Amino acid sequence: MPIKIQCSCGQVLSVSSKMAGKSGKCPKCQKPLKIPAAKSPNNPAAAKTVAKSAQGASAGTTRATAGATVGGLESLFDEAGLVQQSGPKCPDCSAAIKPGAKVCTNCGLNFESGEKIAGFQARSAGQEFDNLYLQAASENMKRDLQMDQRRDKASMPWWVIMSFLIGTLTLCAAGVVIVDGNIGTPQPENTLVGKVQRWPVFTTLGLTALITGLAITIFAHLDITAFGFRRSWKQGLACLVLPLLYSFVYGILNWVDNKAPVKAIMMALVFIALGVFLVLQGGGFGLVINAFR
Repeated sequence: MPIKIQCSCGQVLSVSSKMAGKSGKCPKCQKPLKIPAAKSPNNPAAAKTVAKSAQGASAGTTRATAGATVGGLESLFDEAGLVQQSGPKCPDCSAAIKPGAKVCTNCGLNFESGEKIAGFQARSAGQEFDNLYLQAASENMKRDLQMDQRRDKASMPWWVIMSFLIGTLTLCAAGVVIVDGNIGTPQPENTLVGKVQRWPVFTTLGLTALITGLAITIFAHLDITAFGFRRSWKQGLACLVLPLLYSFVYGILNWVDNKAPVKAIMMALVFIALGVFLVLQGGGFGLVINAFR
């Protein structure tokens, strides 16, 4: 096999392998050249052995890496409860079935006729996932969400109940005074009780609605103010100093945490408007002011 060398002048020479290790001159520039020793020829059998060994090592590394990856994924699936099923599966819903079973207990598929039982079709029609564990978790989450929504609709803060109680007591007290004046002997007109006994029914009902609405508004305002102080003393002070003007807007901006008091204030405004209307129908607020003079 010829040996190729290159002189410093750029001349490339090709000499016989017999000249390996000897010295000579470049035919172009006449500079001395040292011919390097010839490399030992490669053994084909050894090369094949080395190649096979390299391929085996590479394949082993690949299998080890893949095995580690698969093993890691399987461990993750085991932790999540999503263990890969083994054995026969239903061709329709992929659920595990017992060997020799004729009907799938999950979807109702008859393996011999290829038809489904109607009851199972209705049950599996609304399924979102093929995996039973995921489907059960999804249904549990929906039930919890529905229960939370029902609880939010049904729940009523204690101060709303207290406000209705105050309005009820006011109405009962005014009713007792009026009934006592109509059935028994009324009090003198120059006394508070006597003036109340002579109020029209609309005035009494209107004042009851007004007192109830004002009580609900005050309690709701204090609830929003307490929430503002929990967030920031500046927000709480602003709600306290500017009732409704700031507290109501602040409650709307933080609707998730203050939807109960905001709804209560809206309901209270309806009570207040109704109370004003009834008082005006009964003769106006002059009767109420004169009763306390």
